[in-house]
Amino acid sequence: MEQDLTKLHAKLEKYMKEHINSSDLQKKLSFEFIKLQKFMQDYSIEFYSEDVGMKYLKFREEPSNSRMIKNCKFRMDSRYVDLINGMLQEIWIIKKSKKDYNEILPTQLGPLLFNFLNKYAVERRLDIKTRRNYYIALEKFCHRMEEKNLSSLSEISSEAILTFISSVETGKDHAAIILRALLRYLYNKKLISYSTTHILDGVKVRKTIKSTSHYSLEEILCIESSVNRKYAMGKRDYAMMLLATRLGIRSSDIRFLQFSNIDWDNNLIVFEQYKTKNKIELPLLIDVGEAIIDYIKNGRAKSDSKYIFLRGNAPYIPMTEGGLNVIINKYFQKANIDYSKKKHGPHSLRHSLATNLLNNGTALPIIADTLGHQSSGTTMHYLHISIKNLLKCTLDVPNVNIDFYSQKGKGLSWIR
Repeated sequence: MEQDLTKLHAKLEKYMKEHINSSDLQKKLSFEFIKLQKFMQDYSIEFYSEDVGMKYLKFREEPSNSRMIKNCKFRMDSRYVDLINGMLQEIWIIKKSKKDYNEILPTQLGPLLFNFLNKYAVERRLDIKTRRNYYIALEKFCHRMEEKNLSSLSEISSEAILTFISSVETGKDHAAIILRALLRYLYNKKLISYSTTHILDGVKVRKTIKSTSHYSLEEILCIESSVNRKYAMGKRDYAMMLLATRLGIRSSDIRFLQFSNIDWDNNLIVFEQYKTKNKIELPLLIDVGEAIIDYIKNGRAKSDSKYIFLRGNAPYIPMTEGGLNVIINKYFQKANIDYSKKKHGPHSLRHSLATNLLNNGTALPIIADTLGHQSSGTTMHYLHISIKNLLKCTLDVPNVNIDFYSQKGKGLSWIR
């Protein structure tokens, strides 16, 4: 079966206008239509068919024909081909949905554990990925308890907990953490004994060495300069980026920054950190303040929202975590720096500021205050302190008189 591509795309646009009100998605699919159309023209292909779609995707997979990131889980060109194939068959190809981690956990224990997880996630300000990992661990736990015919939380024993943990092959660390929290919760509710509560205290969470994700000052400046500030969204993106690169503010705090958080008279930014709930006070640097003013005056949509940074299209609300990640990743690509073996999101900009401060000899307590850490110890783990920097903290070993080692009945003679 084959048909004219322009007619197929017209069918797709008509369907979307009638069923899916998303101008942004329509715009993206229009770009994909133009690229596929050019491919067919270059290879003198008159009509579209499913075989043509397969050849096009193979063409796009070649490094020289696409800027697509390697191992990308979602491809708009592939999605477009699926939709066009659907129009060819007069059907709408529904995108396969991902697993719903907001669905109540299974088995009889599921609802209770699901409520516990949600409360724990709110209290600890868990990010989406961490909550998802805990959800998976509790889902496995629910199924295992059902196999053992345990339908009540009060029936959970030390033996059942240890047997489950020993059987977990992947995600054992996450399972141990969330189950420890669950056991404390059950003990406070007087559902289990003290000994069962602490059964997992001996299970140590494996410490992994994180891959480096810091960039040099020159690379950071290159990323900043890649933002085109002539346009409204460029003004917004530049202001948000400076808050990360110059002040080390977290992604969540940038997205939820309010007008009331800026003290223009005293040149300060004061806010409660979303992750830790601790109040932090940072200097409003001149370039950061000017970037924010430029966005507010010349780029921000007209809105009564209390939040400073808003989406580019209606509804004008703060961006999601994923939205800000996409924006920052875009400028990493535009800056043309090597990030193939590094993380390249908003957090890497915060990490880079801290590491560059450390390399410039800034004291750990000052870096800790800048990052909003409660102690320098947290900052040391955060920075993965290098041997080079640790050597700066060493003290010279004092000289010891040779007679000290030859003393009889004194000195080291007590050592057995």
